[in-house]
Amino acid sequence: MIWIISGTQDGREIGARLADWMQKQPEDHRADILMTVVSQYGKILAEHEGITIEVGRFAREDMLREVREKHITCILDCSHPYAAIVSETARAACKEAGIAYVRYERPGIALPAYDKLHLASNEEEAAALAGRLGDSILLTTGSKTLPVFVHAEALQGKTIWARVLPLSSVIRMCEELGLKARQIIAMQGPFSYEMNRAMIRDFRADVLVTKNSGLVGGSDTKLKAAMDEGIHVIVIERPEASLGGAPVFSSQEQVLKYMEEHHEFY
Repeated sequence: MIWIISGTQDGREIGARLADWMQKQPEDHRADILMTVVSQYGKILAEHEGITIEVGRFAREDMLREVREKHITCILDCSHPYAAIVSETARAACKEAGIAYVRYERPGIALPAYDKLHLASNEEEAAALAGRLGDSILLTTGSKTLPVFVHAEALQGKTIWARVLPLSSVIRMCEELGLKARQIIAMQGPFSYEMNRAMIRDFRADVLVTKNSGLVGGSDTKLKAAMDEGIHVIVIERPEASLGGAPVFSSQEQVLKYMEEHHEFY
């Protein structure tokens, strides 16, 4: 069985394409596919014939148990490019279990030359920088690290606009952090250039905080909208995962070709 760690649009697409390809193989040459996501909403999005989907977050010991119980022979890691801990954990579990590990990582975009573009190494640095640059902060970095910004000393007294997924658990978390309803932008992205620009204008944002999540993540439209509105942009840099020489691919075609060429080993 192949285990795909997903949670992104391209992870779902890779899983669907691999499952379709697998169904065309002789029955005794097919590998079952397990895909894991982190929410029920992600499960709905990932549903596809030939894929078993589970919801959950896995520590190293959980991964090892999953590998043993489901007879996993390969983990295809399609987790978010900023989820370095997930990738390192999966790589370590594969090494301990003696199974294959393959990584697909969505490529980022080339950052434009723009005098109001700033790089931050992490969310803490981004929050401190945002507090110095403006008073109305549009966060497009998701809900996972939202507490870092809400509790940051530099952002006390500032207006934070949180763009997050429209899930009840996420909205509840925003409310528990003290955000008012008007500050919660609960919508499913990615967003068009026009939508990003309208939000910047409507919220009178003078700082946009984002990640370089690539074209699929809508980084290009966010940056262009912010630049055309003349506001500051803070880009949180990608963490580097230590994967010990494992095969890493940056295109769907490359990783699918690799998986197809090696599938008999799985």
